[in-house]
Amino acid sequence: CVESLRNLDNFSNCRVIVVDNNSHKKSYDSILEYFILNYENEFIEIGEKEAVSYNIDHNLYLIRNEGNYGYAGGNNIGINFALKFERMSYVWILNNDTVVQSDSLKFMLHKFLENNNYGVVGSRLVELENKSNVQGVGGIINPWLCTTKEIGSDLKINDAINEKEFEEKIDYVIGASLLISRDCLENVGLLCEDYFLYYEEIDYCNRAKSKGFLIGIASKSVVFHAHGASTNKGKSLIADYYSVRNRILITRKFYPNKLIFVKLSIFLVCFNRMKRFQFSRAFKYLKFMFI
Repeated sequence: CVESLRNLDNFSNCRVIVVDNNSHKKSYDSILEYFILNYENEFIEIGEKEAVSYNIDHNLYLIRNEGNYGYAGGNNIGINFALKFERMSYVWILNNDTVVQSDSLKFMLHKFLENNNYGVVGSRLVELENKSNVQGVGGIINPWLCTTKEIGSDLKINDAINEKEFEEKIDYVIGASLLISRDCLENVGLLCEDYFLYYEEIDYCNRAKSKGFLIGIASKSVVFHAHGASTNKGKSLIADYYSVRNRILITRKFYPNKLIFVKLSIFLVCFNRMKRFQFSRAFKYLKFMFI
């Protein structure tokens, strides 16, 4: 991911902030060793507390968090750090399991130049394992169940789309790659840390739209994504837990009149888990009826 960022067409105008969300020591040490070997004079290693006051300009920063704060909390450490620099105009949030094309950021920036009302712009996410298949260009949410669906998965990497038509369809852009303007961050705020994992981009896009910002798609901005690699989605207990629980949280916040229907749908989730003999998960999820 870092190597692909350094090959961006306009990398000289970028600063890369890598936030380690308190991963295992072996994982962190391998990242640190890689930076020392390849970018010894270009990067600075910073602790979470030190990052609060650090403001010296470098090409690459490595911030180590003292805890695992989830997707939003970890990214917010980096966003807050970036906001201290007056020249920062946009923050590009990228998953660690992504590889970007050299012109991907350029097309996202062009989108903002089309209309200064854009606050958040997403990329065309393409499967890293099969570089012709599109994962999605955005997503929609069914407020009656608070289930989500990524759209654009029927596309190929080079298929042209009408971006305006897709922007009218989507409710959010996919959080593996999203560019947020400084103006949007200062008016809307940081990512919501209530979820820990999943639904954060939906929350942010809803909040941005409520402040009058537009949500955009830069379909020529191609970002390859190892979908689910960082969470082992579908197998991980923690991933499964938050994907279910957060349906309740986001419904309470944005679709409260649909809460009863979402809670009823959780019963079906519990039944499904019991069919798989995942009884502990099923009984744990029943507790969501009362939050």
